[in-house]
Order: sequence, then C-alpha cells, then structure tokens
Amino acid sequence: MRRRTFLTATAGLGTLLTAAACAGRVATPLDDAVAERAYPPLGRIVEVDGLPVHTFEKGEGGPPVILLHGASVNLRDWSHSLMDRLARTNRVIAMDRPGFGYSERGPGDWPPERQAAHLRAAAVALGAERPIVVGHSWGGAVALAWGLDFPDDVSGVIPVSGATMPWGGAATVFQTLGVGRLGVDYYQARLSREAENGSVEAFVARAFRPQVPPPGYVDYVGAPLSLRAKTLEANAQDLASLHLGLRRMAPRYPSMRVPVEVVHGELDWLLGVDQHVRDFAAQVPDVTVAVAPGVGHMAHHARPDLLEAAIARLSARAA
Repeated sequence: MRRRTFLTATAGLGTLLTAAACAGRVATPLDDAVAERAYPPLGRIVEVDGLPVHTFEKGEGGPPVILLHGASVNLRDWSHSLMDRLARTNRVIAMDRPGFGYSERGPGDWPPERQAAHLRAAAVALGAERPIVVGHSWGGAVALAWGLDFPDDVSGVIPVSGATMPWGGAATVFQTLGVGRLGVDYYQARLSREAENGSVEAFVARAFRPQVPPPGYVDYVGAPLSLRAKTLEANAQDLASLHLGLRRMAPRYPSMRVPVEVVHGELDWLLGVDQHVRDFAAQVPDVTVAVAPGVGHMAHHARPDLLEAAIARLSARAA
C-alpha cells in the first residue's frame, strides 16, 4: 500500500554557496595545520576500511539518529545548536562525510551509494542499530541511498532540504560527458574570487536566505576546514557527480521499503519543491511531507520543530 501524507507547516548545502562563504573567511587559504588547530575534532574517530570517520554524539534513547551534512561544510553544521535539541529524546550521532571535516576518502568516485555504505559501517562500529538517517542537501541523497541499500538496518530516512531527484535536460548531457566537473571548478573559482572582495557573513546570509544564520554560527562552523585542498577536491567531486548518482537511485524509489519523512522549505532557492519534494514523493510508497512556508534551503535551522516531529513519528513507528 502506498502511503503519502503532506503536512502544512503553519507556524511562524551545506549549500553550494557555503563553499564561497568559507573562501570569504580569509583572502588566501590557511595552512591545513592552522585550520585544524583552530577547529579540532569534536568527537570520536572510527576507522572503516583503513579510513577515519569523524563522529560526534550526544544523548541517549532510541532509535539512534544519524545526522549527515550537506556540501562543503562538516558535522559542525549540526552540532552548533541542533544536536542539543534533538538529544533530548534520542541518541544523535553527527558524522563528517568522507573528505570533509576529519573524515577521509580513498581514491575513486564517492557517489551517495558508496558514502552511505561507508558511513553505515561506522554506525555499526558505534553500535547504532536501525538508526533514523537524516541528511541535509547533498547529505539527503546519502540518507536515501542508505535506506535503499540497507532497508533492514534503517528505521526511517529524513531528507531535509534534500537533493532527491536528478536534473533533466542539459544536465544529463553535460554531466554524462564529464563537463559537470569543469563547470563546478569554474563555479567554485568564481565564487572564491568574489569572496575575497566580500565577507563570510554576506555569503552565509545568502545561503540562509530568507532567514538569517543562528547567532555564533559563522565563527563556529569551521570555515577554514573547508578551504583545505583535499576538502575542496572532495566537494568538487561531489557536486559534479550528484546528478549521475541520483539518476541511478531515482528508478529505485518505488521499491523503497523504509518510511521517508521529507522536511523542506517552500522558498528553497537551490533545490526546488516541485522537483525535489513533489516529484520525489510521487515515487515513494511510504512518505510524509512537511513543506515550511517562507523557509529557504536551511530548513533544519529555520524549522527544527519539523525535524523533531519527523523523528518522533519514525521513532514511534520503530518502537
């Protein structure tokens, strides 16, 4: 039976531009050691296939909740303020995706499916059984891949402002031919040049629009970590490969065996509601959708109550 529920939120990438925000923090990249001294690891390093995965957890109770960040940033996007709130009811574990923060990635491509399998192994090592997997933006694709590939190990999936559907038209041709990477490199270089003449606050404000960043977010999130060469490379790989990864995943959505809760902003300027919410929900058998009026791409910061409600529903179903 197909179950779709649409909720209306009536109460008052990372994004692509977060990379530019990071570049705006300083005129030139900091030495890796300087950046890492300023923003050391927050939690525990788990080794998976010889590669470190940085995890940070709070709270207790079940099912556990895995938190995956979007493009360019790291788990500090979650730990700034949201983890304390979510940890009141669940054990929450934020993870740096491979290549970001203090998680490393090996050679080759790291599409959403590979990242999901890698981080699932880290969750197993931490004893996080049948978690609810939450992913913001690019991380939303990883959360969905986790649910598709390991349905017996997951209590539910929550894409928040998530990238869920492949782009059509020119994107298909360009990225299939590999032009996508060239475009991403050009885009990041252009934004970096612009950032040198602006400020991190301006770029973060654009990422959060029409909302504003939480107090202290800019100084906390660890922008210099995203300026390291290995992180810039990982981010470029991810942005260039996302479309093809979603092309592989989308035909499998009708067979999704786990419940999905979608949280999205009505005014998301990066991942539009029509494509990444409505078109996606039409393919998924068991989905609940909450679209927040007046909210942009950073819906987890703007409406954490919607995320809490989604986690509560999935927790109740898993009990």
